[in-house]
Order: sequence, then structure tokens, then C-alpha cells
Amino acid sequence: MTTRRGVRDENLEVLERSSLSLSEIADLLDTLLRDPIRYAASVQVTCAAAGDYAAGDAISASATDTLGRAIWVPDLARPPGGVATIMTIVAKCSEDAVLASLRLFWFLEEPQPAAVEMDDNVAFDLKTAIGRNICLGNGILLNAFNDRGTAAAMSTTSDIREPLRCGPGRMGLWMLPTFEVAEANETAGMTIDFEVYTL
Repeated sequence: MTTRRGVRDENLEVLERSSLSLSEIADLLDTLLRDPIRYAASVQVTCAAAGDYAAGDAISASATDTLGRAIWVPDLARPPGGVATIMTIVAKCSEDAVLASLRLFWFLEEPQPAAVEMDDNVAFDLKTAIGRNICLGNGILLNAFNDRGTAAAMSTTSDIREPLRCGPGRMGLWMLPTFEVAEANETAGMTIDFEVYTL
């Protein structure tokens, strides 16, 4: 039976017999050892868009008091309860005039209205210690949207490398998008789609 060490030794012998330079071998090993980025999940928020967004306003499907909710994003961590390293996020807005940037806040547990302000067009707020304790840092700032025709504004943010821990037995997290800067080109019912890629 060939052991893992035996396979490694055989591979090293092949490299030694090759005509590759040391720098070429180093580049090859770096490529082989690099963690692959994988597609994790796609989610969508349908925005209430009840009015212009101020900087820091939450984006959600309801502007009614206490009815705004965060979005469950599945399959981020490969072992349940593990760490999800966010690498790339692609955002697509159905309103092409929306050219602002978003900040995505992530939560270990599902945030509740009493602890976190999540209503659309209302300033995001960690209202209690519970909200603060389940929020995983200062959020991920996305690149600004670019107008890509009459039906879409697009944003791609790469090389994020944000490690986020998932709760026991879970592979996903809750996410709440907010506008980083003021935005005045919203339309009621516009959608924002997010594609998330992780290690």
C-alpha cells in the first residue's frame, strides 16, 4: 500500500528529475497548495425602497417597524460550525441607476428586531448587547455598483479574505446589507442578488 508520505516522495523525485528550475518548481508547488475558491451560495433581497437611503441605512423587504429581517446565507463553511472565509462577492441590482456601495453585516445567530435595527430605510443599529455579541465585526464593504445597461447595476469585490465563524452545527450565517453612502435612485421592489464565493 502506498502511504501519503510515499506519494509525496514520489512526487518530489519527479520534480527533481524534471528540467524545471527551482523558481518554477516553487511556483508549481504554490499553485498546487493554494486553497481553491468555491461558489457557496446565492441570495436575493427585494427592497421595500420606501424612500431615499441615507448612509448607514438598512436594506430589507419591509419598512414597517420591527418587520425588517436579515437574510440567511447557506453553505458558507464546509464543516458545520467551522470558519467561512469570504473571498468574493458579486452583487447585482435590478435598478441600474443605483451606483452606491454596500456594506454587508454578518451575524452568528438570527438577529431579532429588539436587538438589531433591520427595517428598510432606517439606520442600522446594534441596539443591545445581544445584537453586538452576535454581530461578526464591522461588515464587508463592497465596491460601488456600476451601470451595466437598463436592467442591472453590477459590483464585484474580490480578495476579501474575511474569516467568519459559523454557529455550532451551522454552515451558514445571517447577512444584512446596508448602504455605505447616501443613495437616491432606488425604486420600490428593486432586487439585489448576491453571489458569495468562499475558501
